[in-house]
Amino acid sequence: MEKGMQFGGKEKKEMIRLWIKWLIFLALLFRSLGFPDLAMSQELLHQPGKPVTLQEVKAITLKFHPALRANLELILAAKAVVEQSLQTYYPNLNFNNTVNAYTTNFTSSSSPTTITGVSSGSRYTWTFNHVYSSGLNFSQTIWDFGRTYHTVEQNQNNVKANEEGLAIIRLNVLLTVEQAYYTVLQTQRLIGVAQETVNQAKHHLVQAQGFFDAGRSPKIDVTKAKVDLANAELNLIQARSNYEVAQVSLNNAMGLRRDLTFTIEDNLAYMPHPITIEEILQAAYDNRPEIRQLKAQQAAQEAAIKVARAANFPILSANASFLNRSVSWDQRFYWDAFAGASFTIPLFNGFLAPNTVAQNRALLRSLQAQEENTKLSIELEAEQAFLALRVAEEQIQATQIAMGQAEENFVLATGRYKVGVGSPLEITDAEVSLANARGSYVNALYNFKVAEAKIKKAMGMIE
Repeated sequence: MEKGMQFGGKEKKEMIRLWIKWLIFLALLFRSLGFPDLAMSQELLHQPGKPVTLQEVKAITLKFHPALRANLELILAAKAVVEQSLQTYYPNLNFNNTVNAYTTNFTSSSSPTTITGVSSGSRYTWTFNHVYSSGLNFSQTIWDFGRTYHTVEQNQNNVKANEEGLAIIRLNVLLTVEQAYYTVLQTQRLIGVAQETVNQAKHHLVQAQGFFDAGRSPKIDVTKAKVDLANAELNLIQARSNYEVAQVSLNNAMGLRRDLTFTIEDNLAYMPHPITIEEILQAAYDNRPEIRQLKAQQAAQEAAIKVARAANFPILSANASFLNRSVSWDQRFYWDAFAGASFTIPLFNGFLAPNTVAQNRALLRSLQAQEENTKLSIELEAEQAFLALRVAEEQIQATQIAMGQAEENFVLATGRYKVGVGSPLEITDAEVSLANARGSYVNALYNFKVAEAKIKKAMGMIE
């Protein structure tokens, strides 16, 4: 190998430094472009000794969720269309270089002439003359009877509609992430319920084994206690699996491409929520972006009707040119100035304008009907969330009572078994009843929190 092709230790170190610099640059570039970055997400969520709150989870979601970023780009595209439609207000200025070749068979005299004014001496000549020109061309639309104005108005309302579309996605994303957050808490608490049941089953097995060893109970009591413990451990395994699935679902709802591990604040608690269906519906009509989006789309459609109508009216424009011209590249060039105006009156365009107006009017009526249908859907959504909240409140009260009774029953059953008057079946039934009551209470709390979230979403007020 040639000497120039060999790399020493110094060269290798320099190459490694160069690669590290490039990797750092690319990482910063991807971060600046707004792509989800696992390290950044973990850093934002990581607070040693402190669980992550629901608001912090939502903040991460709003920062990284791809659905929000995608709709934001649609808004930017719609704004660019507005700027495009403003182009007619500005003049067009071009620098042109042209070559024209033509004959002079048609002239004002009986005999055709050349471009220099000398008669060709023949009735017809097919000698081509050339004109070389180079210079500026200017054109400006002076008045188009509202075409540009209403086109800009239409596109501006399309921007508003896209912004409301982003608000719609934001509401749905936040509701999804809040539900996923509470599902993690629900499954986490159900692990505690299952673990407590396992502990009780273990304690019962120790008792049964002791009673059997002392000759106070038959072998079947020990066997049954072992079966109960095995079943309780199976339920605990399933509960842990459900928790892991809930964590994955939360990461997905946050829009993160890779799973993060973090503990979340347990706010699965009941606080009365006094609110009426009338308050929910009024807030929904005022705040829901679906209604505002349809209003913006209707305004855009009304502007489109005006644009279509304007196609029946004239267009007044002006143009000017300042050209340097010659009949040959090797001859002298002369400056010429041209100025003019045009007034274009559309007479017949194959019924395009009236049919375009009819089309846009039909689309407007469709949007108005969609608004009424959307209001009906919002009303149904609000009423369902309201009823779910009331049911969850009643479930919480009922399960609290049931849980207290199940705990008392379990204490009585274990006490009877200790003194030798109870049976293993009573213990099993008491354990199952207590586990079911505790699980029902956790589920009722979950239903209440989800119903609260759905009410906030129905009102357009999820933050």
